[in-house]
Amino acid sequence: MSVIGTALLWGTAVGLIHFLVVGALYGNRLVDGVYAAAMAGEPGVRKWPSKPRYMITQFLGTQVEVYLLSLAFVWLRPMVAVEGLGGALLLGLILAGIRVYPRFWNMWIQSTYPNRLLAIELVNGTLSTFVVVIALQLILRLG
Repeated sequence: MSVIGTALLWGTAVGLIHFLVVGALYGNRLVDGVYAAAMAGEPGVRKWPSKPRYMITQFLGTQVEVYLLSLAFVWLRPMVAVEGLGGALLLGLILAGIRVYPRFWNMWIQSTYPNRLLAIELVNGTLSTFVVVIALQLILRLG
């Protein structure tokens, strides 16, 4: 199978895992409460009138990210000289830096988005990147 075919196949499975974990990271009482308060009082935070529409939009958007991360993983993982989970986490750290840092930095310097939400985005974005690479590493090991 081609690199793209492998990334699409693996990315589909990993996307579902990723969405469940992201749901837990953002849907827990603490984080959900912080976001609800921000939506009520911060002009820079978008208010969604329909939670189902938001969830569908979120899933489709994050699935594109998961496909891109899967493609990068399938292509780059053989180039990382560290074996096993350690190598996957090293690649995950690089991918998280590429994925999370630019968005965090630009939002911090160019918007009024609340710092507490930016911190949540930084942590959860990094954790969710690790979820993707760990799941991909497990698929690679099983396959």
